[in-house]
Amino acid sequence: MSKKNRTPAPTPAKPTVKPTPVKARGRINFPLVGSKNEDVYPFKVPVPEGFDFKAHKALKKRDFEADHMFYSFRAAELEFKALAFHAQAEEAKKLGSAQDRGRAKRLIKCQSKMDELRQQLTAQGVDVDKLLADAAKEADEAAA
Repeated sequence: MSKKNRTPAPTPAKPTVKPTPVKARGRINFPLVGSKNEDVYPFKVPVPEGFDFKAHKALKKRDFEADHMFYSFRAAELEFKALAFHAQAEEAKKLGSAQDRGRAKRLIKCQSKMDELRQQLTAQGVDVDKLLADAAKEADEAAA
């Protein structure tokens, strides 16, 4: 009897369960949708007070008292989206490529962090302008 190939068969790996991804910035339902109060729901105005096109999911035709209210809501929603697209077009025209827009966004983020740090240092009594001037002077001397 040969002892070759007597290694035990590998045990099957346990199946891994991937967690379902959760959207960090998903839109939510408008809180007044489905309200039992007939004075509030179905809606009697095209855009209910407190409705945010960015934060809330779009309303459906059944959420409105009349069809013309729904169509007015859709028109307002499309106008909101059109304004957002116009703003994106202007930004793209100013900044150029997607890579340049990404750099500009990072710059804005860094500037806001610098402003926060400046406020914190000023609150602690540090003269930030003098500190930056001294640092620039040292950098000029080192470069020369």
